Amino acid sequence: MLFRSQPRVIDKFQNIDDIVLRLFNIFGDLLFVLNQDGFVIFVSGAKDQGKTNVSLLLAEICYALNFRRNIATNIWTESFMVQKQITNYDDLQAWFERDKSRKLYVLDELGKILKKMRFMSELNQLIMDTVQLVRHYDAGFIGVAPSEQFIDSLFLNTDILDARLYKQSRSVTRISLTRSKTSFNAFHTPATSIRYNSKDTASFRLHAPVEIDKLQRSEEHTSE
Repeated sequence: MLFRSQPRVIDKFQNIDDIVLRLFNIFGDLLFVLNQDGFVIFVSGAKDQGKTNVSLLLAEICYALNFRRNIATNIWTESFMVQKQITNYDDLQAWFERDKSRKLYVLDELGKILKKMRFMSELNQLIMDTVQLVRHYDAGFIGVAPSEQFIDSLFLNTDILDARLYKQSRSVTRISLTRSKTSFNAFHTPATSIRYNSKDTASFRLHAPVEIDKLQRSEEHTSE
């Protein structure tokens, strides 16, 4: 089955105080990070340890606790909590700038997109510019990759990152908070109720397909 759907970590019939206490017992001060005006989080871990699950779980928490109700991702999802799928920089920038409501963007497969290179590509530079403006937009940004070694070192700068999550196993997440310089394990990490395609390649490119087609036609016309 392509879609993973599990019981909700947040039951709409539960008392909100009980929900917050339950989540705080798991994630501790990470909840305060999720409620900041802007934040940047990096999630890593080996294959099949639940990186995508925990990143979407954080999105679900933001939605349920009313931290952020405008959520987008490059992952194919099926949930009322995710406003839209954004798979290119042009649309992402337009989405951030459209209004100043608190937003959250989850970028999966960050290692394939923000690659560690000798010289920064145009896409790398533009993504880094957006990440550094996250607080200006009062937005959240979660990047997901198997390992730090695949990521441009500028993204891993402690002046940018607010938290790092490392999936030690499907049920255990190591959480490191930058400002407080504290680390702890979150045990029994729940499954998100956001349904997503676990086989999706979660692509992300510089331009939308229509814009790419226009650029190609323009280049062909210029070369004639």
